[in-house]
Amino acid sequence: MKIAIVGSTNMDLVYQVPHIVKPGETLHSTKHELFFGGKGANQAVTAGQLGANVHFIGNVGADSFGDQIKQNLQNKGVNTEAIQQVGMTGQAIIQLSNSGENSIVLFPGANFLVTTEQIQDYKEKIETSKVLLLQLEIPMQAVEFAANIAGQKEVQIILNPAPAQAISDSLLSKVSILTPNETELEVLTGMKTNTEEELIQACSSLLSKGVKAVVVTLGEKGAFYMNDSEHGHVQVSKVDVKDTTGAGDAFNGALAVALCQGNSLKESIEYASRVSEYVVTQMSAQPAIPTAFQMNKQ
Repeated sequence: MKIAIVGSTNMDLVYQVPHIVKPGETLHSTKHELFFGGKGANQAVTAGQLGANVHFIGNVGADSFGDQIKQNLQNKGVNTEAIQQVGMTGQAIIQLSNSGENSIVLFPGANFLVTTEQIQDYKEKIETSKVLLLQLEIPMQAVEFAANIAGQKEVQIILNPAPAQAISDSLLSKVSILTPNETELEVLTGMKTNTEEELIQACSSLLSKGVKAVVVTLGEKGAFYMNDSEHGHVQVSKVDVKDTTGAGDAFNGALAVALCQGNSLKESIEYASRVSEYVVTQMSAQPAIPTAFQMNKQ
């Protein structure tokens, strides 16, 4: 189960607030904590804890946060050989409301210093993987370069298109599974996504660009999936939500693990949903995941 992840690492500065701050409003935070984060790192830690052989390509800062992040990744079973330390560690300033919703401001820091040359130096880690997992918190040029390497070796590519932004048709044509949420799907397609008919139309537009499958994460409404031969919903259970930060990242990391095991798309989504359900009942984007969730123990 070898998975390569090219992506971001952050230190999350989390502030507990009564509600997400409005423009011009000042709120007192009742609690402040530091957590490990970054979409790439969140996905890597999930996959590593689920038993995958994870290799991470990216940057942390040449600072104490960077040292801590590398050590945490290693502790969670992630190979950090391809992580460089340069500049300042990326940070995420997160408001977490009493209802469990969040609002995030990103300072990219070292994440925006990931280069094509760095990825080229470690391309063997991509070429020998079953799955390459990508997000958009590093320069798009680096994302596209990594996808090109994977595409040449027919490595499955999962692209989590977050933060939402325009993506070239060239990159989309290489994607095995695209995993937007509803907002990201609207940005990518310019279409509404409020009904199943609208979801089908939006996903169809992406399939027409060469994407092999689209999996739309819908929060408490589960997930909608579509490829050339089928489409449908996967429902999720109602749980006691404590923190939704990193829920989508846990979903993506678990999805990659399930696909590595040879599961069907629907089976993989069902497994990823169970892992994500657990993660939102815990605090932080990288909680400890019980070994019972490992696929060989399902």
